[in-house]
Amino acid sequence: MTIVIEDIAYNLEDFLFKNIVLTENIPSNSFVSKFLTSWISGSKAFQIETSGSTGEPKSITLKRKWMETSALQTIDILSLWNENILCCLPCNKIGGLMMVVRALAGGFDISINEPKADPLHKINPEHEFTFISLVPAQLVCIMESQESLKKLNRFRTVLVGGANVSNEIIDQIQTLVPDVHLTYGMTETCSHIALKKLNNEPWPSFKVNAYVDIKTDDKGQLSIKGFQTGEEWIHTKDIVKIHDSNSFDFMGRSDFMINSGGNKIFPEALEQKIKMLFLYKNWKTNLAISEITHPKWGSKIVLVVDSPLSIAEQQVLDYLQLTLFKYEWPKHLFAIDAIPYFENGKINRLKLRELVLAIG
Repeated sequence: MTIVIEDIAYNLEDFLFKNIVLTENIPSNSFVSKFLTSWISGSKAFQIETSGSTGEPKSITLKRKWMETSALQTIDILSLWNENILCCLPCNKIGGLMMVVRALAGGFDISINEPKADPLHKINPEHEFTFISLVPAQLVCIMESQESLKKLNRFRTVLVGGANVSNEIIDQIQTLVPDVHLTYGMTETCSHIALKKLNNEPWPSFKVNAYVDIKTDDKGQLSIKGFQTGEEWIHTKDIVKIHDSNSFDFMGRSDFMINSGGNKIFPEALEQKIKMLFLYKNWKTNLAISEITHPKWGSKIVLVVDSPLSIAEQQVLDYLQLTLFKYEWPKHLFAIDAIPYFENGKINRLKLRELVLAIG
């Protein structure tokens, strides 16, 4: 196999018992050079930093055999064969690093590029890449460019993860040639433990990887166990609806759930609804749902936008009341300079809540 890092080609032997000194000052690629050196020299465990999107970033230990199992599961589920991988996610995070491990497990060629908003902008229009993993923000940038869109349609398989994908984007995905799969997973599970196919005969729910067990507690929070978790249960704060042992729907995070008058509102689901309503009106803005405290109801729902709308706040709220359930009605609309996001595209809801409380 060949490993290309920022247009410089290496063989596996180049990483044997030595660190490759990269000419580019890219921290994620410095990490991948050291990782490959450790991997090829037989290291059995690796320290990986979590994304921090659901709490403070922390360093955790992942065993080599867990990562290999996860990689082989992906290869099997997606029927990967003779792939040419383009890695454009940070390799010091699990999403990018597992693309490297999949290349190692499958003997695939891989090119590792600096992460960019549109990672396809500068690649050859006649490229021969077949497999790529993106965060939703990258996918949106690619689909906004006709040139990049043509390049994306030369791939066979696309993974999208790190954050939710809006219904608007899912509609656009239906026109793409490659199979697009939404991932569900985390650093602690060595990347995804479930996939949801979004186009080309899409799947209605997430399908769980083989030999992975799932269950929920009395709050509906998901727990996961498999070989890649050391056969120990990993407990999450994700609320899911399990259909059977092999499929589930993601509802939202329990720690971000809003309780208003006894009604449980998941910001992610309500945001999806409002985005579709804004699309119908051609109101273009990023939006998010947050809350402020209320002495009687516990919390009030707040709609946050980061671009001024051309119509009055009350008109927006009145429009939403025509189509949403009463318990979903935002009580206020706040405009801020920028909705805070993590690197993986997820909304930083704790920071958003701080901004909302400062206004309200």
